[in-house]
Amino acid sequence: MAVTDISMLRERRNKKKRDKLIKKLIIVAIAAAVILIIVFTKDMWYPKLDGILTKIPTPGNTAELAEGNFPLSIEGGADYQIKSLGDNIAIVDDSHLFIYNSNGKLINSAQHTLSKPIIATGNKKTLLYDLGGNSFSLYSKYKNIYKKTTDNPILYACLGSNDAAAVVVKSDKYPSELMIYDENGKNIFNYRSISRIIDVTFNADNSGCYITTIGASGGLIVSKIIYYRFDHIDYDDSGSPMPVWESENLETLALSVKVFGDDNIIMFGDTLCAYFDLKGKLIKTYEYERELVDYSYSSSIGAMIFRNEERRTAELVTINSESGAINEKSLDHEVLNLQVSGDTVYMQTRNGIESYTATGEIVSSVELDTEYDDFLRFDNYIYLLGYDEINRITYN
Repeated sequence: MAVTDISMLRERRNKKKRDKLIKKLIIVAIAAAVILIIVFTKDMWYPKLDGILTKIPTPGNTAELAEGNFPLSIEGGADYQIKSLGDNIAIVDDSHLFIYNSNGKLINSAQHTLSKPIIATGNKKTLLYDLGGNSFSLYSKYKNIYKKTTDNPILYACLGSNDAAAVVVKSDKYPSELMIYDENGKNIFNYRSISRIIDVTFNADNSGCYITTIGASGGLIVSKIIYYRFDHIDYDDSGSPMPVWESENLETLALSVKVFGDDNIIMFGDTLCAYFDLKGKLIKTYEYERELVDYSYSSSIGAMIFRNEERRTAELVTINSESGAINEKSLDHEVLNLQVSGDTVYMQTRNGIESYTATGEIVSSVELDTEYDDFLRFDNYIYLLGYDEINRITYN
């Protein structure tokens, strides 16, 4: 009986082994067949899947609002400004200048009495000035560097990367006067313009600046760029500094002029965008066919958003800083605000935030439960600007 039981047991074990082997062979055969089908039909399904994958939000992006020190409360409502400042952010409201780190921790604050405070930031410093007033000050993260007053109302001011300040004022004799101050507040250059100065941009090494003026010609508004150097100045018979070059007049109201990449300058106007080399030669213009909503730039690309009122959609137009190539991309929704960072275009819609490549391909997106007035992309975060508070989400 014992012998018979052992034989039966062995037979059962052998049958189980055979059954397992057959199952494994069947599974391997099915897997091989699936792989072959995938390989041979790749051209049919991969493009569709690739399109889907590009729309999947990048891991780490989340619409969850930051906690801890956020939201940052703003006194006085919507009349505040926020700028990136090195690794920190600078905020000005109707009574104070605040410096926060990226986690919302207050580093410094300074009270002001300016009627219309405006901030401009460089790499490490903040310029605070009174638009239409007579006062401007330079701040580091921790203290006030200097404070100055002007004899005439301030029209515009900005900072260079070396913390040199450009201050434009209006006078009785001239529509505009420009004064350049070094990082210690010493006046190093002055220019009186017979046209209205609307923008000043420092060159790459801060040895000079591109001055943008607007005037009239034939009953039309025209804009041009004038380039001056501070390290070598020639003067005319009247004692006025002579420019290195002047660009031709363009029939547009210039909104902003920036150094674009290593070898070019870009002008965003109200009717066209212009592309110059560093000698002031006009290379290319792009005339608008629709209403300009917003514009932004980086060292690699410039971007503009236009509104299609009839369809309630938008069009993204980008310009490559090296080649000057222009790319147009129609979107199926409206865009409220735009910011370029590196080679990525970030846009605020009514539903959230989206990011696109320079050629208009969507990279990622997040939906927001609350509507915001504007946003600031900085480091790996999006700062969401509400009426009286600032929130933050993670966005790589």
